[in-house]
Amino acid sequence: MSDIIFYVHLLAASSWIGGSMLLFVLGVAMRDKDAIKTVYYYIGPIYGYFESIVLVLLLSSGGYMLYEKNLWNAIEAGGSFAEILITKIILVSLITFSTVVHMFISLKAHGRERSMREKMVSRATSMMIFFLNLFILFYAIKLRNFL
Repeated sequence: MSDIIFYVHLLAASSWIGGSMLLFVLGVAMRDKDAIKTVYYYIGPIYGYFESIVLVLLLSSGGYMLYEKNLWNAIEAGGSFAEILITKIILVSLITFSTVVHMFISLKAHGRERSMREKMVSRATSMMIFFLNLFILFYAIKLRNFL
């Protein structure tokens, strides 16, 4: 069972990071503002719902692996493995919070012009999600080296 859970976690992480990078690159590379609005208008909600499911899969499979591998005891024991795991958990908490804020604004403002505050918060959370993905991936690789 643990191999299946790990596979689900890995597949969900690939989907999460790949989708995030695609939308980030689209936002940076596309120069035509009307084209960006059109793309995000149609892709945004689909991506948002898909990523919500992926986020639930990531959190639940990650939590299951913490429980199944008895990693809470490793955290209590301390050491470099515990530090890496705690850092990853903190980063996952930050990306989850950023995602909730980003999705709330995106869904609330879908189909209308965003206020300046909504644009700023949406862009900031989008950037946070992008960079946190890279850090989480780094720590995931470090954790996998221990396991």
